[in-house]
Amino acid sequence: MSFAIKIPSFSVKFFLRIASCFNDNNFVVVCKGYCEDWENYTGLYWNEDKYLELGWYEDYQIWVRFHGVYQNKI
Repeated sequence: MSFAIKIPSFSVKFFLRIASCFNDNNFVVVCKGYCEDWENYTGLYWNEDKYLELGWYEDYQIWVRFHGVYQNKI
């Protein structure tokens, strides 16, 4: 199961710091229009983007994926 949560720009650095503790496949902060790629979302990472000018971009999201193991008991 996976979902996206839209976040305001003032909370991006907080979530980037949290995302640095998780696997990129499970929790990633993304923004639309990074490096003039206006139609696609690009992953942001604490080590590379902690000094990013947040005012340049409008759409920030967190993409989260949960992996579950389901077992039927008879």
